[in-house]
Amino acid sequence: MKVLLIILSFSIATLVESEKVFKSVPVVVKTYENDTVLLPCYIDESEAKLRVRWYKGDTLLGDSMDAHHLMPLRTRMHANFSLQIDGLTAQDTSEYTCEVVRPEPWGPIRQTHSIEVQYSPTVKTIPEDGFVEVRKGEYVDIGCEANGTPKPIIDWRKNGDPMALLEHRSRIRFRAQHRLLAGVYECVAFNGVGDPVTAAIRVIIHDAPVVSTDRSFVHTAIGLRAVLSAKLEFAVPPARTTWLRDGKPIKLDNRVVMIVTENIHQLIFRSVRKSDLGNYTFRAENKLGMADVLFKLTGVPNIASFKVDTALNKATTTSYTLIWEVDSYFTIIEYNLWLRPYYGKLSASEPDSFTTEPPSNLWRKITVPGDSSDGPIHSATYTVRGLSPSTVYEAIVTSRNRFGWSKPSATLHFATEPGVGKTLPSFDYTDITPTLEEPQEIYNLTKAQIFERLDMPNRKARDFLNLTTILFVIGAYLFFS
Repeated sequence: MKVLLIILSFSIATLVESEKVFKSVPVVVKTYENDTVLLPCYIDESEAKLRVRWYKGDTLLGDSMDAHHLMPLRTRMHANFSLQIDGLTAQDTSEYTCEVVRPEPWGPIRQTHSIEVQYSPTVKTIPEDGFVEVRKGEYVDIGCEANGTPKPIIDWRKNGDPMALLEHRSRIRFRAQHRLLAGVYECVAFNGVGDPVTAAIRVIIHDAPVVSTDRSFVHTAIGLRAVLSAKLEFAVPPARTTWLRDGKPIKLDNRVVMIVTENIHQLIFRSVRKSDLGNYTFRAENKLGMADVLFKLTGVPNIASFKVDTALNKATTTSYTLIWEVDSYFTIIEYNLWLRPYYGKLSASEPDSFTTEPPSNLWRKITVPGDSSDGPIHSATYTVRGLSPSTVYEAIVTSRNRFGWSKPSATLHFATEPGVGKTLPSFDYTDITPTLEEPQEIYNLTKAQIFERLDMPNRKARDFLNLTTILFVIGAYLFFS
């Protein structure tokens, strides 16, 4: 305890003595690169001639009584013992101590200053080469080391878009559960000095191929040019691709050619023959899996399209005029117009819920004669009579030429005019204008749909179920939108 008191007394005495000798006070200088700093070491000139030394940390920079000690470049001691440093760099950030050496019995006294050279960040990626390659399901561990004064904060971007992280962090670790997690990850370091700096890390995830198409049902005619087009969405490692028919590679020649443009693969028939009609498969395969997309090259008509025009779609209390068009290179033999009341009503007990009970009525088919035109565009107008007043209906149409029936059209919702008759409960028909809803058909990215010939009279049970499913989804969409 006595030793502690002696040391404490000596420290206080030294501090008091230091205050008597030094006219300057300790300073903390925050400045920028290339600036000049002057650190004071002003002492009481009434004292005897004193010896002053300057230190950077523990390294001696200069001694006022040692002319042979050369001070570092950009550093000099003035006659008043202040220390000047020119052209500051990041390495000049440190503590600088002015030490006054006094003769016995007095010991040295010191005054310490600090310099903090502020500079813009620098960034180094982890891993250093900025490249990470993993298989699906493995973990990705990436990061950035940022230096700068003040200490930089780090944000992250993926493919140029900010990432919604809960905190600033220098490392990111996640499981590569999906190919869409691949991409370019950028760390952005900023400390308020200069512009933000970025460093990029490319993350590649190995997975099975993914293929798609915008159109798998391709309508054509003998002698015309036809194109089957598939898109290779993803394949790491690269995939082997091929076109197949009935499981066998297609024989290519001057008439049937294959063209690849970036990730678009096309099978081109320069002049279609009858023998070309049928089902085709585009296949992509790598060591992690295989993906197919299926096509049908056919003379069957394209999907018909209802025309929505209040000037043409004339409505009365018991009738409604429908207009549609269809593309077909061959004469349309007939149309099947399918019609039924729309029962997209709310439940009385739960007004916020949508009923999933199937309607009690079934589709009613009306056969409409085709035309004698060779196309390729065919138009039809038909007035449906015997409808109920104040009622919402839905309609679809299919078309048949010499090759068979088309797929069902989009669903048209329309309403008859008010009048005396049965009105659908819990449904405000007055808000209904003729509205088209596309069929809820989604092309699977890895497995295409094979389109079969639609034969409504012979396959009622199956097709009624399919149409009910489609129209329920459409009704739900109409209600919740």
